[in-house]
Amino acid sequence: MAKDWRLENLDDLPFLRGVAFVRKSYRAYREGWDHDHCAACGIKLAEPDIIGDDIVHEGYATTSTFVRGADYEWVCVPCFAAFHQVMDWRVCTESAD
Repeated sequence: MAKDWRLENLDDLPFLRGVAFVRKSYRAYREGWDHDHCAACGIKLAEPDIIGDDIVHEGYATTSTFVRGADYEWVCVPCFAAFHQVMDWRVCTESAD
């Protein structure tokens, strides 16, 4: 079985180790912002009105306990499922903001 290429990206994400996330529909981080990318695989996360083959509308967002705040970093659902244990990611039921 081939090594998952996304594992290499995790080495670039030490700032996300042990971080709390909440699963939610994507919303722009600030006005004028129309998308983000999964921190692990790079797939685009965008609001529901933005349609495309390589766009998802739901994922895991950082909470207000993250150093840069709520919704600053996103991880897509498949990457969160694959890497939450190795990255010690925690799931919160709702954002603290």
